[in-house]
Amino acid sequence: MEKKMKQTKAFYASFILNFLIFAGTIFASYSMFTGLRFMSDNEAFSAMGVEAFKFYTVDSNILAGLVALIIFIFQALVLCGKVKDLPHVLKLLNLASTTSVTLTMMITVFFLAPTSKVSFWYLFLNSNFFMHLLTPILCIASFILYERGDKIKFPETLFGVLPTILYAIYYIPNVFTHLDGGKPNPKYDWYGFFMFGVNSVWLVIPVIMFLTWCFSLILFACNKKRR
Repeated sequence: MEKKMKQTKAFYASFILNFLIFAGTIFASYSMFTGLRFMSDNEAFSAMGVEAFKFYTVDSNILAGLVALIIFIFQALVLCGKVKDLPHVLKLLNLASTTSVTLTMMITVFFLAPTSKVSFWYLFLNSNFFMHLLTPILCIASFILYERGDKIKFPETLFGVLPTILYAIYYIPNVFTHLDGGKPNPKYDWYGFFMFGVNSVWLVIPVIMFLTWCFSLILFACNKKRR
């Protein structure tokens, strides 16, 4: 009986968090695309309109928002008795989206913010407050504390790396087709991953992919421990 009550509470907590994740993503995306500033007149790694999609931050957050919306809808169907559980592919997408925003937050906190020429907190203003911090925290909390990923298998943790691989397929050619004197142009290498030259790609990309998989594994392990 006690276990059933805990599962029910976890379900409703997840239901609420997924709605908040989606709502926060809508607000943050609107702020980014329209240039709305509600904390400061300045904002790093932002662009108005479709240009904003060049940022992994935006892509990962929109993915998280869409996945949260779909989960919210299926959870509503569960409450109505229409379905018994979420589709397995949706659980994998949840792992992938949560891994992606985790990477977004970690890269910001441990690489982009410390190397910022302005201040550490400059990257957490306006829409970036949601995209770099709040949304990732909500996604992580929801996944490891309240989501049921009991059918996810260890080999499927690699699914968490897929969005990062897809982004790398876009980012790397974009940098290497806009070299300036044989060196990466900061205008196209906006994250500064190749600041030490083009050959650093052989180190940077494997490290990022490995870190991404590590985050996927940690999320998987924390979720599994709660089952």
